[in-house]
Amino acid sequence: MTLSRRLFSTTLLASMASGPMAAHRAGQRALLLISIDGMRPDYVSAAGAHGLKIPNLRRIFAEGAHASGVRGVLPTVTYPSHTTILTGVWPAKHGIFNNLTFDPTGTNFEGWYWYSEEIQSLTLWEAAAKAGYRVGSVSWPVSVGAPGVTDLIPEYWRAATPDDLKLMHAISTPGLLREFEAQIGPYVTDLEDAIPGDWSRTRYAEAIIAHTRPRLMTVHLAALDELEHQTGPFSAESNRTLEEIDVMVGKLNDAMRRQYPGAAICIVSDHGFARIDHQFSPRVALVEAGLLTPNPKRDSLRAPAVTEWKATLWGTGGSSMIVLKDPRDQATRDAVAKLLRDLAADPANGIAGVLDRDAITRLGGSAKPDFAIDMTPGYSIGAALDGPLVREIKPGGTHGYAPTHPEMLASFLIAGSGIRPGEAGEIDMRSIAPTLAKYLDVAMPSADLPSLNIF
Repeated sequence: MTLSRRLFSTTLLASMASGPMAAHRAGQRALLLISIDGMRPDYVSAAGAHGLKIPNLRRIFAEGAHASGVRGVLPTVTYPSHTTILTGVWPAKHGIFNNLTFDPTGTNFEGWYWYSEEIQSLTLWEAAAKAGYRVGSVSWPVSVGAPGVTDLIPEYWRAATPDDLKLMHAISTPGLLREFEAQIGPYVTDLEDAIPGDWSRTRYAEAIIAHTRPRLMTVHLAALDELEHQTGPFSAESNRTLEEIDVMVGKLNDAMRRQYPGAAICIVSDHGFARIDHQFSPRVALVEAGLLTPNPKRDSLRAPAVTEWKATLWGTGGSSMIVLKDPRDQATRDAVAKLLRDLAADPANGIAGVLDRDAITRLGGSAKPDFAIDMTPGYSIGAALDGPLVREIKPGGTHGYAPTHPEMLASFLIAGSGIRPGEAGEIDMRSIAPTLAKYLDVAMPSADLPSLNIF
């Protein structure tokens, strides 16, 4: 389809989606939801103390409602958190339990939970679409094939080569990327490309807002998370990155307000961040205990990294789940429990606590693991199968700890027509989806918590 024909058709669809019939179905509300990956609330609430020049975020903070912090999910990583933001339920219900899928032998090429068919709960996208809203999304986690999203550029990568862009053409809304490439340039799929990648996502989101006029638009910006991993939260590099993202927020807000002057803008993040300078590698202890056997002859990515396992890790960062191959194997469970107790008893290992299945359940995590190791901020979990159990590393940052650590608090800011200004206190991440649904006047009966009282 030519650009002119495409723009004609999308303009026609947009006018239908925002005309009198749609107004009856979907009301007059419009919402721009931006996730700034890894943004702690004190980046905005204490911007002056950190010397941050972020006028757009500060204006949203001052003019609208905001949380002092958002208690996240177990683990506090990107994909489970973003899915809770959209569903209003914990990972135990929505089914996105980690960033990477469970891969005990290491043969899935580090596959992530990219595909929306894994989500087992109603999303805000679906709820809005059922109510007659046109929905757009750029780079939101777990969005490949997302139901209800008309204008979709999902988050997906495989090899960080030009072939990834061919994949994006195939899994985005047909023709959408090619339509804007001549004016905007090729879409950047590599999240590690930081600021250039976020600018690409911003420009494509602006183009979608201008040409198809979605009333609900979701955008994920990932550069701050990347720089915080490299240099830690509130480093000079991280602060400069957030200042650049603030400019993007202003441009996206302006684009949405040009289409819908009364639109609300909501800024969220998926987790906080902690500084780290040590790494603990529990797989080393599992190997030494005979619970995990590395493949000494691994000669390709297709070959398994592990030949035998009775217990293994699932996830890294600030915490990791421990999964048994045979849940009925009480002898292995007892051996793992003793091993974890012994490791936690040594302060040099940096373990804040060992969670059993009941504790994991109380925090809404997956039912698959028997245990979880939660590290002390300053320590992260490594994936090594050999070498030292604990080692000093270049200072940087990470997340993924249990949501009980204050460093893991996430952000929530919202401003716009109908939003009552003020602080909502510390909130549960599960309250965000029902709050946004109430703003849009759409039903989300599956959410665990009611809306925040900000209207």
